[in-house]
Amino acid sequence: MTYTTGAVGRACARASTTKERPLLAVRARAYRLAAVALAAAQLPASALPAAALPGAAGPALGTDAAGRGRPVVAAPAATGASDDPVDYAVAVDESASLGAGELDREKDAVAAIAVSDPSPRSRMVVFGFADARTATQSPVDEVCPMRQLDTVGREQIAECAGQLRERTPQGGSGTDFISAVRQGVTRLKEAPDSGRPRVLFLLTDGYLDVKDSYRYRGLDDRTRDEQANEDLARALREAADAKVQIRPLGFGRAVDRERLDEMAAGGYRDGCRDLPQTRPQAEVVDAENLGRALETAFAAARCLYRDPGSRTRPPGDLTVRVSPLATEGTIVVSKGDPLVTATYYDPEGHRITDSGDGAGAGDGESSFEFTGRGKSVESLRVTRPLAGDWRVHLEAPAGHRDRTASISVLWQGAVRSDIRLEKPSPSAGERTRVEVEVLTRAGVKLDERDLRGITVTGQLTGKGFTQKVPIALADDGRGQDEHGLDGVFSGTVTVPRDATGDLLFSSTVQSVGLRPDTRSYPTGIAPPNAKFGAVLDIPAATVHPGGKVTGTLKVSNRDTAAHTVRLAVADAAGTGLSVDPAEVPVEPGAARTLDVTVRVADAEALGAPVDDDGTALGGKVTAADGTRVLDDAPLSITVTAVPSLPRRIWDAWWQLIVPGAFVLVAVVAALLTRRRVKRLRIAPGGLLLELLGADGTPVCSRKARTGRGNWYEFDLVDAATDSPRIERRNRGAYAVRRDLAGGVVLRAGGQGERTLRLGEQLALTGALSLRIADGRGRRPVPGRRGGPSAGGRSWTPGRVTAKAGASSATDHTGSYAASAPEPEHPDI
Repeated sequence: MTYTTGAVGRACARASTTKERPLLAVRARAYRLAAVALAAAQLPASALPAAALPGAAGPALGTDAAGRGRPVVAAPAATGASDDPVDYAVAVDESASLGAGELDREKDAVAAIAVSDPSPRSRMVVFGFADARTATQSPVDEVCPMRQLDTVGREQIAECAGQLRERTPQGGSGTDFISAVRQGVTRLKEAPDSGRPRVLFLLTDGYLDVKDSYRYRGLDDRTRDEQANEDLARALREAADAKVQIRPLGFGRAVDRERLDEMAAGGYRDGCRDLPQTRPQAEVVDAENLGRALETAFAAARCLYRDPGSRTRPPGDLTVRVSPLATEGTIVVSKGDPLVTATYYDPEGHRITDSGDGAGAGDGESSFEFTGRGKSVESLRVTRPLAGDWRVHLEAPAGHRDRTASISVLWQGAVRSDIRLEKPSPSAGERTRVEVEVLTRAGVKLDERDLRGITVTGQLTGKGFTQKVPIALADDGRGQDEHGLDGVFSGTVTVPRDATGDLLFSSTVQSVGLRPDTRSYPTGIAPPNAKFGAVLDIPAATVHPGGKVTGTLKVSNRDTAAHTVRLAVADAAGTGLSVDPAEVPVEPGAARTLDVTVRVADAEALGAPVDDDGTALGGKVTAADGTRVLDDAPLSITVTAVPSLPRRIWDAWWQLIVPGAFVLVAVVAALLTRRRVKRLRIAPGGLLLELLGADGTPVCSRKARTGRGNWYEFDLVDAATDSPRIERRNRGAYAVRRDLAGGVVLRAGGQGERTLRLGEQLALTGALSLRIADGRGRRPVPGRRGGPSAGGRSWTPGRVTAKAGASSATDHTGSYAASAPEPEHPDI
């Protein structure tokens, strides 16, 4: 969820059921998303009617608040939760037969258990063992008294485990399993039997060796061995009576595998789950893999799933994959050296800091806790972790890079499942197909690694037969299973011929690391030639909290008696879904189609946070006639957060907003274009300003350029001299521009604006006047300023002629003589 139940939830709308395709093949695609009820569905079995429990043969219907019948389903029991406390004793071999570095590996393995246990209420005691040669020696060294694994306790265990020592021959160098087992049982029995598991981990590199033990002094070899074997058998019986599991772990050059198997079998045999891999068993590994093997044994005792990651020497990166099934996990990094530093990154590349920032901080779904920072083994516990490859970057100072570091993750998760029948109401003696789909976080696809350890078992009970009928379910792509490793476990079962009424199909999904999920499908046998039927169709939809989805119910009653269809939401506990109407009466001979509304609770009652990415709700709607299920329809509803007011306005009016926006853009563009065209039409660029003397002879000319605010501003300079001229000046006394009618507008000093025709002459001051012509395309010809000259030239559009000592002036359509040169620096 996101994940909704972890990863943020992402919707995956599925096509609704079509009757032309096999029902189960279509519905197998509609149950991929089920985030909210992962936690909410974990109700104790006692909260459910007996008929909903596996093996029950009572009525298959419960009652709602109004006393009406409704289908009910069993929810997973809340056993084996990761925060349930466990008591541990760890016995570490200190005998002189240990190889170089093996004791250090034992210490790291002990620290790994301390930082890996998810419950702060768990307790642990750690002691070393060898044997005792004299009356003053002890075969065990209790270095860590029993203490609770809270934040402080975890750190203390890692520190005191460093006090484990290798025994010398004079200090007792044998291997006394008997004393180790009794010490562990004694410490684990000190607390009252509260039902919490008791586990003894025994790490050893050899055989039972008590030949030099003070306890057996004076006995010949045969008698000593017989006595030691009897003492060990007695110690194992004491462990079994105290419900202490013994999990031996052998390593090194010479290990007695047969003896270790004997100790594992001699203690308490019930594991945390009724799965073979969780029961105590011995393991023998090489010393290099001791830490990993102990983590695996710890995970089995704790019903956690352990996934090993990579190894490397620092500096470098370690990676480990977190399954999408995980709802909480602990990443354990065995650095081998406390001076090695580790930096953690989630699958999206966010760095996890000691303050808990990083992955999930944006939606507040993940939380983090570091343990053992600065020690040789440290861990990061994550609730609601992002699925994918986590990376840990290691750095180490020079001289501390020779130890190989490793990473692993121990996690516990939860799944929901859904049980479906090809024939919702089979007849006695009829064979029907059963499917159980494993559901997980919204939008998450399980791969083969997640599915291989999952087992699904099923059974059928009911009235008229006493033997439970097992249902073989597999996800291997063989027989009745259409696609292997797709999360849909399939099989068939034949309803006994002596079945007379109610039927209960049940399934249980379980695996190491997963809390078991049990589901039931209550129904009844179909009467011969049933004359009453119903078909449901609920489309996939995306809604907001408090929203609804409308589907259809088709009913047909060819019976002579009236029937009532009862509708209910199943397999969706805690999702806040309800269906309306709850009952549909159908008269004899009636056939009708009516709307069915599935309502979603508001945000407060929904049971899980809802974000913009959406939370997918699973489950189904069932239509039943008494105890007989007529049809069911899978639900594929995604709930997204209520959007902001602007978003709601957009969603409601976008069909008007979009064309309106286009119209507005077009209008604005037209106005801007019109304004630009107008500015271009009145721009003064290209106007020719000619200063004329008293006799009308040009004495100075200036070609206007575009100026400030579409005005060309200028001043009359040296008007009283024999060299008057026009100079461009911002905020000058004069300004000129074109007007839209084809003339020009002149602004003169304080006299305001005046409109002139092109070529019209206007007196300015004294003997000087101004004439404005359209000079676009014309280039004034240089001449002598102040009057005609022998070298003057006349210019007429279309031709150029030379006239010695002559000048003329005509209107703007005629020719004129240019007697004033262009300025050295043209206007800009």
